[in-house]
Amino acid sequence: MSPQTEEKPDVKDDFVKREIIWPKVLFWIYIHCCAAYGALMIFTEAKLTTTLFCLLLIMITSLGNTIGAHRLWAHKTYTAAWPLRLLLITFQTLSMTGSVYDWVLDHRLHHKYHGTDKDKYNFKRGFFFAHMGNRYHTSNPESEHLHTQVDMRDIEADPIVMWQNRLYWVFAIILGVILPVNTPMEYWNESGVNAVFVLGFFRIAVSIHMVWLINSANILWGLDPLDKRSADTNLVFLVNKSLWPQYHYLLPFDYRSGEYGTYNEGCSTAFLRIFAALGWATDLRTIDTNTIRESLPECVKFKKPLVNVLEERAYKYNFEDLMKPFK
Repeated sequence: MSPQTEEKPDVKDDFVKREIIWPKVLFWIYIHCCAAYGALMIFTEAKLTTTLFCLLLIMITSLGNTIGAHRLWAHKTYTAAWPLRLLLITFQTLSMTGSVYDWVLDHRLHHKYHGTDKDKYNFKRGFFFAHMGNRYHTSNPESEHLHTQVDMRDIEADPIVMWQNRLYWVFAIILGVILPVNTPMEYWNESGVNAVFVLGFFRIAVSIHMVWLINSANILWGLDPLDKRSADTNLVFLVNKSLWPQYHYLLPFDYRSGEYGTYNEGCSTAFLRIFAALGWATDLRTIDTNTIRESLPECVKFKKPLVNVLEERAYKYNFEDLMKPFK
């Protein structure tokens, strides 16, 4: 059984009281106020080149987190050659959201205890808590112990990830702050104030919220926070791969599952196929509807968890296979 699809333990769903950490509240208020001022600068003072450069950085940052931290490292939906891993980890560093190692650790814990209070992003506390509130509340008292229960051996075996983890703040300050802010001042004479507020605060704030949505978007796309049933008990959606939250949380290894409620479409999936065409991404894992139907009797016959059966029967596609019709 792989780290990202290990069977969920039974846990008692009791809310643990979380205290507000007020210095963090003030910090995030400050960041968002500065980001709002940066947004104002885009429409009033900043050069068009600066705005376009900002949007470009936001886009590549998103790729670093969607097809990098999420699909590659957290869920192993495909295999990446070292140039692609290096490129994606560089893009991910731009987002200033912590190292890939820490993000994957939290995200795997999020899947393992999804819908319980051991999940840092527990959607049953509401969208705001899942999206942002968890950032300035105290953690579950068991969080340190829970982190030790997550299998991270595959991540620890990746030298690029561990290298970034050891020197994260050095890379983050250089790649995420100094270079983006300095570039418009150096190459097209943008003012220092505009560069700091647009390429610094505004860009980072937008990038951070896009990353946060990866863990909170399930509540926006149909997962009822009052529904006490696990996603694993809802099987009917599998026949047409609808109801995105349940599909992704049952079969996280499918490379076609988008981060924001899509399936088999979207910018990130398109770029992943481009990298497959270049030969940098191989063994893209997915599964078709017929295989899912055929797996259900096998679960009953051999008394095996559905997740395990589907993972065993998942396809690994390369670029030539992706060019063939597939439903």
